[in-house]
Amino acid sequence: MNQPPVGVAVVSGAGSGIGREIALALARRGRCLALVGRRAEPLSRVLAESGARGLVLDQDVRDAGGLAAAAIRVESELGPVEEVVPAAGIASVAPFLATPAADFEAALATNLTGVANLARAFLPAMLERRRGVLVALLSVASRRAFPGWSAYCSSKFGLLGLVEVLREELAGTGVRVVAVTPGATASPLWNGLPGQWDRTRMIPPAEVARAVLWALDADPSVAVEEIRLRPPGGDL
Repeated sequence: MNQPPVGVAVVSGAGSGIGREIALALARRGRCLALVGRRAEPLSRVLAESGARGLVLDQDVRDAGGLAAAAIRVESELGPVEEVVPAAGIASVAPFLATPAADFEAALATNLTGVANLARAFLPAMLERRRGVLVALLSVASRRAFPGWSAYCSSKFGLLGLVEVLREELAGTGVRVVAVTPGATASPLWNGLPGQWDRTRMIPPAEVARAVLWALDADPSVAVEEIRLRPPGGDL
């Protein structure tokens, strides 16, 4: 396994679920952590659990200006950012015409624009160094429509487009764009959503983190563009 140089991993939504597992996995690889989210307390718990040097950034990914300032702070206090992993995400479930406009806009703002904001904040320094990885967490909902999931599907279909454009624009720069596309994963995303969701049939978040590490450890002679994961019993 390739051992990375000491550097910084930025993870949004790291307080629970997939983001938490990715943050802990990157800390085990020796990374410093910059954990981004709207609630500092769970981020602080994850940072303490990781044992890594790092920062907790009480920052909403929807705030582009705040993230730009956070990027300067991270580079100044921790060092060069090697990975950016936008793992913050929200969902609501209702037929399209019953979905409040505010819920629809919130999903787009967090799941799509939030990723764009993180990329805009951290990519310039990575491009200057000609190295680094943006790891986007897509979803089966970026390629398949599910009734009642109009807001979530729209945000993830849009994110797929952003990822593919960035991959084209960054080709040859030394900065990679990797997509990890899991099916239903047993994370807090499901809490409070209407319906019956069998968590035992879902992908464990730690397996998504393992896929991220596999992509990061791939030999430079191959470009890992996307890893797709599915529950063994099929999509829920």
